[in-house]
Amino acid sequence: MDSTPVVPPSPPPLTRRIVTLLGDARELLCDHLELAALEARRAGAGLVRTLCAAVVISLLAVTAWLALIAAAIVWVTDAGVGWGGALACAALANLVLAAGIAWWLRIQARDLLFAATLRHLRRTAGAGDGDAP
Repeated sequence: MDSTPVVPPSPPPLTRRIVTLLGDARELLCDHLELAALEARRAGAGLVRTLCAAVVISLLAVTAWLALIAAAIVWVTDAGVGWGGALACAALANLVLAAGIAWWLRIQARDLLFAATLRHLRRTAGAGDGDAP
């Protein structure tokens, strides 16, 4: 039996701890950046799929709308209205619908102007003008 006392290992010097800490922080940052890049790639692919689906849906909706207009024109001409009058009515109906959507869009556009932020900035700018010498 050896009676030599067991000496606990000495802690590593401070410089080695700092180097290890910096290396670990660098690896952690690299891992987070890699994760962000992979998620961005996945989000981009999802956006492309969504846009492609939106284009296909839009084409199908336009095709259906044109078929409905054509059916209405055929129905009106079978009722005795001439082709010119039927086409004019279809064009007028499309223009009225487009004007209604444009009016609705104009109302909706008011909400896109960051109203609360603009109010705050105007109020701040107005308060600043009163303080000027």
